[in-house]
Amino acid sequence: MTHTAHRFDRQRRGQWWCQWWCRLRLMVAAGLVSGLLAITDIASADQTDPALGTLFAALKTSHRPEQAAAIESEIWSRWAAHKDKTIATAMQRGIALMQAGQLAAAETTFSAIIARDPNFAEAWNKRATVRFFRGDHSGSRQDIAVVIDKEPRHFGALAGLGMIHMKNGDPAAALTAYQAARQQNPFLPDIDRIITQISRQLNGASI
Repeated sequence: MTHTAHRFDRQRRGQWWCQWWCRLRLMVAAGLVSGLLAITDIASADQTDPALGTLFAALKTSHRPEQAAAIESEIWSRWAAHKDKTIATAMQRGIALMQAGQLAAAETTFSAIIARDPNFAEAWNKRATVRFFRGDHSGSRQDIAVVIDKEPRHFGALAGLGMIHMKNGDPAAALTAYQAARQQNPFLPDIDRIITQISRQLNGASI
């Protein structure tokens, strides 16, 4: 491949990367909005909520994107809710700080929630997200490992892990993470295209 071809290939990959980055930010935003709704709509849920099993089954078998979007929103809401009112209020504050771009303060807030309830998976996930946006990919990856241990179905954390692997130049690991995310939520933005493009990259084809 010529230097010009290599440069064009890098440009195309960069465009794909930026598109997926924007999609990820939209997915995170959806999770944040659902998290805010959870504070008032679902008082005693978290990743242990038995209703999640039914919701995930419905998500995987849904045939209509609008129906899937409503189910996904409900899942995010139940993940983000907590029976402890102090934690619920702190989650709302941390999410608001994230939306305002006050990432350092948001990380401090989520760390305090984790200290109060280390079993609350969504607090770990929110801190992982903050750390990723702050460039702390190692810290984000460590938090994601906790999230997946506590909630193996967490498609947001799995997709985030895929992003970290891509940033670290490990498309094989990224592919595994994205496939796991798709298994839980087939309606993730552009997930089929992303998996296809990474597969082609691994097989030596130009993206």
